[in-house]
Amino acid sequence: IAIVGMGCRFPRAENIEAAITCFQAALQVRTRTAFPEEWATTQNNLGIGYYKRLNGDTLRVGAAYRAENLEQAIICYQNALQIRTQADFPEKWAETQNNLANAYAERIKGDRAENIEAAITAFQAALQIYTRSSFAQDWAMIQNNLGETYRERINGNPTENLLTAISAYEAALQVYTRSGFPEQWAIVQNNLVIAYYSLLDENRADNFELAICC
Repeated sequence: IAIVGMGCRFPRAENIEAAITCFQAALQVRTRTAFPEEWATTQNNLGIGYYKRLNGDTLRVGAAYRAENLEQAIICYQNALQIRTQADFPEKWAETQNNLANAYAERIKGDRAENIEAAITAFQAALQIYTRSSFAQDWAMIQNNLGETYRERINGNPTENLLTAISAYEAALQVYTRSGFPEQWAIVQNNLVIAYYSLLDENRADNFELAICC
């Protein structure tokens, strides 16, 4: 995806609006019938534009506009997945599954528990392609995101969800080392702090010590 005009002349919000307009214009020619692969790529990129969008249709910032932008992003990603199947385009399928997961994780409309479950499903789908051996950085990124989603999970056992989150964070740290990826390493360490601090099991004192170490 190329977001137009990254110079200082135009605010970020206007740049994203311009990108959305261009993607929509491209879809007038890049139809699903005539150019299915290009249509799917543009749908995915348009979804990213909506996901990153800072404004609503009237250039006003607010929760209602954020909610609608996320709905539009989800629609675009789902459109893209009609062509970007796991069998035909495995890497692009995984990319869009990750994008869809992020949108569901932040979704405002709908049932929060169901949105989180949808995000987990999409993240886990992406991990079928983004393996540690083939796509180490993508794998680590999704492991961290999966940890965040399990930490916020409503369904299931709270303790088990937090333990799953911790396992995902620890997996991410196998790639996100302090020497190789210092910023990402620190972010995951911070996420581990929150998870250990939230873990209310029989090892409460040990969890606090682990949180302090992180």
